[in-house]
Amino acid sequence: MNGFKFKQFTIHQEKTAMKIGTDSILFGSWLKTNSSHKSILDIGTGTGLLSLMMAQKNPKALITALEIDEDAFNEAQGNIAISKWANRIELIHTDAIVWSNDKKYDLLISNPPYFSNDLKALEIKRTKARHQIDFKIADLLSLWKTFGAENSELACVLPNDQAKVLIDLVVKESFCLKNQTLVRSNKDSKVIRHLLLFSKEKAPTIKSELSIYTLEKQYTKAYIDITIDFYLGL
Repeated sequence: MNGFKFKQFTIHQEKTAMKIGTDSILFGSWLKTNSSHKSILDIGTGTGLLSLMMAQKNPKALITALEIDEDAFNEAQGNIAISKWANRIELIHTDAIVWSNDKKYDLLISNPPYFSNDLKALEIKRTKARHQIDFKIADLLSLWKTFGAENSELACVLPNDQAKVLIDLVVKESFCLKNQTLVRSNKDSKVIRHLLLFSKEKAPTIKSELSIYTLEKQYTKAYIDITIDFYLGL
């Protein structure tokens, strides 16, 4: 198989339980990285997609990608190796919860497992990848507190209930919700995802909304504008 081709890299995902979805592509495209993000930690990298997107967007950042699942790790290893940014991405086969490291990061990113109260998938690997069996939303905050630099940021994509949980936890720590984009399938549908950026520094919260599709089931201009640097054909 040729894999999922983006403009500057390719993702092979034949063996991994969780395939590329709109969540990760939209989140990685939406997230702004800048010169202050010299080091990035990708928690649960899967096939390596978000790490590769960050490497494309930020030509100077050094990225550490963590992945617990062996099949996903092996595919991420291959995807990173054939990319032009292999020298800037360190991939580690580990459980992020027990990982030990003295380094501090400027930006932590994650498309974490969610739907903690929903019916679990029959396939165990897919279930673990998608649901909060071993990894809890509170673990994201804990990892940020442990591995985030003093002025670091945390970014993730979550559904409604889990977004509220994390926002409440962050506020209790006196950290800041810096950017929140509510995502809808179309302008008439309910909110399905929250794109979130938190900061340890005080900042006003910027809120916005985004629809992925028009009522005619075509990509909206807003979605195309955000993802145009990655999708082939846009």
